Amino acid sequence: MSDTSPDNPPQPDEPSPPAAEAAAPAKKAPARKRTPAKAAKAAAGTADAEPSPDAAATDGAPSENPAAGVPQTVDAPAADAGTWVAPDAATPAAEPAAATEAPAATPAAATVAPAATAAAAVATAAVPPQTYPADMARFSPLPPPPPGFLQTRWQGPDYAGGPAAWVAALIGGLATAIALPLSRPGIGWLLVGLVMTGAVWHAARFGPKPDTRTERWVRIGWAVLAVALLAVGTFRDAGWLYVFCVLGALACGSLAVAGGHSVRAVVVGALALPLAFFRSIPWLAKGARAWQQTREKSGTAGRIVLSLVVTFVLLVVFGALFASADAAFATMLGDILPEINARAIFRGVLYTVIGGLITAGAIFTVLAPPDLSGLERPATRRIGRIEVALPLGGLVLLFGAFVVVQLRFIFGDKAYIQKTSGLTFSEYAVQGFGQLLVVTMLTLVVIGLVSRWASKETSQDRVLLRALLGALVLLSMVIVGSAVWRMWLYQNTYGWTRERLFFGSVELYLGGVFILIAIAGWKLRASWFPRAAVAGFAGLLLFLGAANPEHFIAEQNVERFQKIDFWYLRALGPDAAPALAQLPEPYRSCALSWMIRDLKANPDQWYSWNLSRAHARELLKDIQTMPAGRACTESDNLNARR
Repeated sequence: MSDTSPDNPPQPDEPSPPAAEAAAPAKKAPARKRTPAKAAKAAAGTADAEPSPDAAATDGAPSENPAAGVPQTVDAPAADAGTWVAPDAATPAAEPAAATEAPAATPAAATVAPAATAAAAVATAAVPPQTYPADMARFSPLPPPPPGFLQTRWQGPDYAGGPAAWVAALIGGLATAIALPLSRPGIGWLLVGLVMTGAVWHAARFGPKPDTRTERWVRIGWAVLAVALLAVGTFRDAGWLYVFCVLGALACGSLAVAGGHSVRAVVVGALALPLAFFRSIPWLAKGARAWQQTREKSGTAGRIVLSLVVTFVLLVVFGALFASADAAFATMLGDILPEINARAIFRGVLYTVIGGLITAGAIFTVLAPPDLSGLERPATRRIGRIEVALPLGGLVLLFGAFVVVQLRFIFGDKAYIQKTSGLTFSEYAVQGFGQLLVVTMLTLVVIGLVSRWASKETSQDRVLLRALLGALVLLSMVIVGSAVWRMWLYQNTYGWTRERLFFGSVELYLGGVFILIAIAGWKLRASWFPRAAVAGFAGLLLFLGAANPEHFIAEQNVERFQKIDFWYLRALGPDAAPALAQLPEPYRSCALSWMIRDLKANPDQWYSWNLSRAHARELLKDIQTMPAGRACTESDNLNARR
């Protein structure tokens, strides 16, 4: 920088200083975009390069410019309205000027440099936020998603789960922890179901009532079916059957609190209780927070908790003293109370939580059931006659051809079967049952879809639909009969098992569903059909429970014990004990060996009592059996000689 001042003007005959050369017009560099930080730094450098005349007049004296001692805030130049400031743009236009002025710098300019550096740092920190022009505006946010089923049709109760809901959930949870024999059927399942039903019935008085008296009785019927299915475990020990009974009871209980008429509404209603199991958690938590705020204003809750603690301590102390004083009383307590250990504590806590949430979920649903009215309306989309006639007509022709072959098989044309298929009569009988079961279920799906979407506006549409669906239903019933007949021959050839008996019963149930379809097809509309189908399956489970399937299997196999599989007979439960006890030795001891071992290793508590197990224990007391290993070896040897 030139050391010029009013006291020292430049001489005319002296060459121009470098600063003057730098100030001469030069080729203009292309404009480049600059960040606010770089612009502030360049502005600070320009201020250093051109000091005021007062500062230059000091001839090397310390600068008295306020910027040297006090930081000054330098405003960054505003960006143009139509441009966008790049984040890392360079500023080469200011650098040549600074470079040309550097050789002419004086000590005074060097003194000003630290102050300018501090001012530049302050200016960088004070840069205003960047602005975006109209052409670089951010994208507008996406619209919110449309509300789902829970927001529109099932928002839940308007109020939180207060102390009453917590008490009901606690009662259901404690009943589950104390009386539920999860590993086996027993009377405890029925007791827990009754406790939960009572709690939900009490809460239902404060919820919305069904629209009609008929609907109210239907809800009561679902609840009765649920309790009846749980009661099967009191009389039968078939665990495989009781699993279906428990699942059926859960579906019937869900329909009792949620309702539903159409197919979609019944499906949603059957799944409402499992979904409410999870939805009740925030509902109860919200009620607990509200109760906590109320409790802080009164001391009633503290007195209740203290009373419960004192009661528990007194019962434990005096109960232990009485148990040590009398052996009979100690035995009774041992039968009533479970064994106390880490595993029992974990089991109790887990069962309490699960049972409590099931009860709370049922109360949550009965207080604010889902609005299923939108699922009851008929479909608005319709398909024409061509779309109905061609697919259904093709299926009717295919089913008819299959039925013609099945009729010859059913009436016993063994020569024709062996000639056409190359199989014996028994081999032909055991093949194809699974495929026919799938065909039956798919046919039900096809009939349901056509019934919903087919046009029924004119009489011609209705006549066509009745004719095609009626023919398909009749042919499907023949196919169901063929599948049942195959299963019957299958079991007579290879013996009866649980799986064969159950799936054969399911095929009979599907035949009953086709009969219901035929009845409903006359008017092409039947709101009662979905509920009747679900109730029919529940009735099938109750029928199997009353028929004692394992006893029936054992009876059928005992009659042909010369060709029997004793490994399978030993897997049957106490339901089959009366039939297996009729076998001669050593077959009887071999068939009963696993049952005797299980009954001795797993004695029943009061909550796991079961009629079949109790009867089996009484029966086996009077039977003298051989050692299991020797009895089974002799049985295998006798079968090998036959």
